[in-house]
Amino acid sequence: MATNYNINCIQGDYLQLTLNVKNASGDAINLNGYEIRGDVKSAYGATGIFLDLNPIITNATSGIVSINVSSAETALLPVNEYVYDIERYPSGIPTGNSIKLLKGKFIIYPEVTTF
Repeated sequence: MATNYNINCIQGDYLQLTLNVKNASGDAINLNGYEIRGDVKSAYGATGIFLDLNPIITNATSGIVSINVSSAETALLPVNEYVYDIERYPSGIPTGNSIKLLKGKFIIYPEVTTF
């Protein structure tokens, strides 16, 4: 079962997240032998991808995943509430037994200070 975690993003800010992927017992999920992917969409079941999160496994044994979205990219995001998920799948088999690791809302807030 995927962990529910909401991501808050401010237009124009650099979004840098380090996520610790854990199982129901609180132990790190070993991501050795897996790849990950994650998308933001307007709603569950929507066909168009709003934003590819390009998650990266930074420490497979410890279940550490990083997401980095540049400030130039976030500046273009419309203020709204979206949904996202991140899933793992066997390395080299993108259609094989994927499992959702994280899911939740992806909320974009307006930027206040501009230059």
